Amino acid sequence: MATRMSNNTNNTFIVATNRKGPLHGLTQKYFLKKDTYYVTSAWVQVSHGDGIIDGHVALAFRGPFGIQRTGWAIARSGCWSMLKGGLILTTSAHVDLYLEVNNTAIELWADSISVKPFSQEEWKFHQHQSTEKVRKAKVKIQAVDSQGQPLPNATVSLAQQSNTFPFGNAISQHILNNKAYQDWFTSRFKYTVFENEMKWYANEKIQGKQDYNMADAMLNLVQKHNIQVRGHNIFWNNPLNMPSWTRSLSPAQLVTAASRRINSVMNQYLGQLIHWDVVNENVHFSFLENILGKNASAIYYKKANEIDSKAIPFLNDFNTIEHEFDGTSNPAKYLKKIRDLRSHGYNGPLGIGVQGHFVKPNLPYIRSSLDMLASAGLPIWITELDVANTTNQEVYLEEIIREVHAHPGVKGIMIWAPWGPKGCYRMCLTDNNFKNLATGDIVDKIIKEWSHQGFSGTTNENGIFETSLFHGEYHVEINHHEKQTYASMAQKVKCLESPLKPQYNGGIVVNPEFNDGLTGWTLFGDAKIEHNVANDGNKFIVASKRKGPYQGFSQEFQLEKDKFYVISGWVQVNHGDDANVAVIFKTQSGFQHAAWGIAKSGCWSMFKGGLVVNASGPAQLYFETNNAEIDIWIDSISVQSFSQEEWTSHQTQTIEKVRKSKVAIQVVDSQGKALPNATISLFQGRANFPFGVAMNKNILNNNAYQNWFFSRFKYTVFEDEMKWYSTENSQGKVDYSTSDAMVNLCKSKGVSIRGQNVLWDDQKFQPNWVPALSPQQLSAAAGKRVASVVTKYKGQLLHWDVMNENLHFKFFESKLGANASATFYRLASQFDNKTPLFLNEYNTIEVPSDGQSSPANYLNMIKQLRTGGYTGPLGIGLEGHFGAPTIAYIRAGLDTLSSAKLPMWITELDVRPEQNQAQVLDQVINEIVGHPAVQGLIIWSAWKPTGCFRMCLTDNNFKNLPTGDVVDKARATLSHEGLIGTTNAEGYFETSLFHGDYKAIVTHPSMADSSFHHNLTVTPIAESDEKLSLSYKFTVA
Repeated sequence: MATRMSNNTNNTFIVATNRKGPLHGLTQKYFLKKDTYYVTSAWVQVSHGDGIIDGHVALAFRGPFGIQRTGWAIARSGCWSMLKGGLILTTSAHVDLYLEVNNTAIELWADSISVKPFSQEEWKFHQHQSTEKVRKAKVKIQAVDSQGQPLPNATVSLAQQSNTFPFGNAISQHILNNKAYQDWFTSRFKYTVFENEMKWYANEKIQGKQDYNMADAMLNLVQKHNIQVRGHNIFWNNPLNMPSWTRSLSPAQLVTAASRRINSVMNQYLGQLIHWDVVNENVHFSFLENILGKNASAIYYKKANEIDSKAIPFLNDFNTIEHEFDGTSNPAKYLKKIRDLRSHGYNGPLGIGVQGHFVKPNLPYIRSSLDMLASAGLPIWITELDVANTTNQEVYLEEIIREVHAHPGVKGIMIWAPWGPKGCYRMCLTDNNFKNLATGDIVDKIIKEWSHQGFSGTTNENGIFETSLFHGEYHVEINHHEKQTYASMAQKVKCLESPLKPQYNGGIVVNPEFNDGLTGWTLFGDAKIEHNVANDGNKFIVASKRKGPYQGFSQEFQLEKDKFYVISGWVQVNHGDDANVAVIFKTQSGFQHAAWGIAKSGCWSMFKGGLVVNASGPAQLYFETNNAEIDIWIDSISVQSFSQEEWTSHQTQTIEKVRKSKVAIQVVDSQGKALPNATISLFQGRANFPFGVAMNKNILNNNAYQNWFFSRFKYTVFEDEMKWYSTENSQGKVDYSTSDAMVNLCKSKGVSIRGQNVLWDDQKFQPNWVPALSPQQLSAAAGKRVASVVTKYKGQLLHWDVMNENLHFKFFESKLGANASATFYRLASQFDNKTPLFLNEYNTIEVPSDGQSSPANYLNMIKQLRTGGYTGPLGIGLEGHFGAPTIAYIRAGLDTLSSAKLPMWITELDVRPEQNQAQVLDQVINEIVGHPAVQGLIIWSAWKPTGCFRMCLTDNNFKNLPTGDVVDKARATLSHEGLIGTTNAEGYFETSLFHGDYKAIVTHPSMADSSFHHNLTVTPIAESDEKLSLSYKFTVA
């Protein structure tokens, strides 16, 4: 054993050579205390004279109890790998620390070894802090009366409608005819997995005779209760758990049988499951690989994702966090399996399933193992959690649930306690009369705690109640002994007791916080303006006794042509209903709307907007609201200017930060030596940012249209073919033949589709027989429409625009009541609870003067859907039909909308045909791609021989117009078309890549073969690590 210093970094480390046994090498003595939590870590590397070799290294302690391994790593030659683990001892003892590796022919290097003790109090404190930070949010609720006055001593009662953290339990076929079982289960859980009923041996006991009756019945039952299901499993890599007839098949026969199985079961449940365990326990077992080759699992994961892109494919294995002694599936081996899937060609979405079959939990090992698994950046679920039926079973169960729930990498927990009359697998929650056992009481205790059952509080003297709530949707009820009852759906608080400081310190605004009275502000029209001071010392301006919508206060600015101005501030009204307040500039060329806010009484609301003026000169800022009876209060005003260069620079910085990651690729030879001057060519497979174009039925029989479209795009939306007036032109005669043909064509080309639309709130765009219907007839017809079209395309679409343009139009509300939209969103979700449901509206970011669909009113519509009873997934669709865009207003509008924390897509982007149409399109695309909240972009340019809606990309021979060249330029930028690099003296090529899947082709004059192909996936880097690069090492022969 010796110490050694690295030639490159001057790092000193310890080396064990000439080892005669697995444990031989370095050691250190410790005295470890009972019931103390020890977290262990180290960095390890191996070296061997024959070149590159990996070593499976364990950190172990030897004492009176024998040998206990605490953590694992796969050590490599040429780089350091981290090992992390933990242990608890039941008795205090003197112990020796070792590093263990079975291959005694290799040198073992170690550095930065740590053994850190924590008391039980410290451990639980950190667990509690993590839960508060990761699973909960601080909430402030203020109760006010109709005059906006605070209500002290009001009772605030909270009822959780849904929890965003999935917590479920497995079920078995015994639930089908057992109402007591059904009642017990459905009253507690919204997530489940079937014990055996979806497994291959249950569905095809006899070769060629498939039977899904049991699984179908169970799925129908839970879907009636809006319970989501994990798919478990397509294949099981343990030969003992495959259908018995598969074990005697030849490789060719097994390929045929497995192909039939995956196609059959996945199409049977297409779009109805949240996950699929594709090859179960393939870290422990290798039945498919032994017969079909090393890439067998990767083939089936890829196939699963192709069949159902909505159900996330999961790995699923045991003993990864349960038992530190099982080296087969420890976290290091699990991460290696993920790398194997990637290297064998599967680059799609993936989840980490950790079963969790415990005897006695080792909490430090659980936390350390989850830390290691989380480094993959993939969703982690505890999929089959149970505890052996021994003493302290319920105590251990609670300890484990709290530990895994507190870990930020864990996205869901599934208890493995399906009931059977003869007992459960290892752990029951109830007896045979469905009375809780001690374990069931623990689960109920957890559910009650995470849902805040029976939770209420009292407002303080300012009418405010503050608390910390688990993430989810809540119904809030406020009662006061002197006032009426108020009820609403809780939203993220955006209305504050005091305004925040002005952005950019107010920019060019004089006296933005009114600390100098009314300095800089003047009367605008016929009103009274005054300076006011709140009880907390906050100063603001008030306009009262207003004689018209725009009367109040103003400030004059000298605005410059072609500069970008961002406007923001805080607004409040003194009483009454919410008021739409417009922020307007009176310029030399007329009036320009810059922003909108919804002002409330009793709290401050933020507004944000922007403008660009076409001529330099004076401009007066003022505020307008139609209700002249209310007083307008304003504070923290900001007007900040940006040059075009500054604006573009920020845009570029955002794209680099949000859409791209720094990548460092090193090319080495088979001996691990760097290869300088190697050529790396990069080709993007599928991008993480969806960028597509609309299509119409003209594509069906037009090869030129098809070739142009499918060579460019992987996302689309149909112009008219899914709309109600297209599919039910005559009442009762539903025809999906055209949309079916288009869906089939897109699926054959791997193109994903947005659903547009289920219903349209504009009377002009109803089937011609609809407007004459009575309310009762309309309700029935619209209900049939929702059921028909949503069921028809269940599991086949990215999104559904459910009620199109319901900010501008109110056809259904005028006939069926104010909650009509919410009713149809709820209904659509019942027929397909996996496809996100979108709002879709125009002029929200296009036309600042259109107050009907302003960002503030869009957010208000989201609240109306929630208060109307729709609590499911929701997306923000912005059509984007531009004339002359105000780029600053676009960015500010997207900022405002992003506060809702919902997925946001630009759904129908086009530009009015004018002289500079292509230039404007380029500006708008760059602005949208540069905004971090936008998750996808669809161009609205479906081709017709008679012309497009407003903007074509090609002529009738499918030769690009200037707009088409702009789109191709954007595509080339997002996909790095033609990107080639050369490695430096250390064999490195460094660049910045848009997130997505890539194929790298490496060539070098010294290579025996002409080139080597490697796959890599570029993923976002955590904000805290944004200075780091994603590192890849390619070895060539």
